[in-house]
Amino acid sequence: MTKRNVNITISTSRIEVPEELLDDAASPTDAPFDCLHTRMPEPTHLMVEGRLVTSPSRVELVYEEGELTGMEGSVTSVGFERNNPGLVSMIRTGTVETALIFEQGKRHISVYDTPISSFEVCVQTLRVENRLLRDGILQLDYLIEIHGAQAEHCRMTIAARSATAWEQLS
Repeated sequence: MTKRNVNITISTSRIEVPEELLDDAASPTDAPFDCLHTRMPEPTHLMVEGRLVTSPSRVELVYEEGELTGMEGSVTSVGFERNNPGLVSMIRTGTVETALIFEQGKRHISVYDTPISSFEVCVQTLRVENRLLRDGILQLDYLIEIHGAQAEHCRMTIAARSATAWEQLS
């Protein structure tokens, strides 16, 4: 197992969408074109220090959440199996706990635990572009519904750069 210090930039854009897009009977292809293919708002950027943990079978980016994200005291791990880079997990432990799964064309339901309450979250992934080991970039395009609240179309780009410029990520 190898652990390397990395600088991680997380860019996210979110736009509210009709909640029925995540209905059990619906699929991303049922969604109105203008809703899913509209111009997203300017992304917000978060830069953190973390670790790239690699083994012969798995790759993970691990970082501590901070006050800016509202999840201070939590650790986030974004990872995938080397033989299945299109199936990405995001696991948070600590003050906020969840395990989200991103798999293109699939819908996954999980529980999101916060100090205030627990609630169900549904993630329907539209696209996974995983170039983390080649270019240091992981892009996720997904719909997320927080049970009993709103639905959002989200795009997240995670960029990891070695803390030492000449080091390769893989």
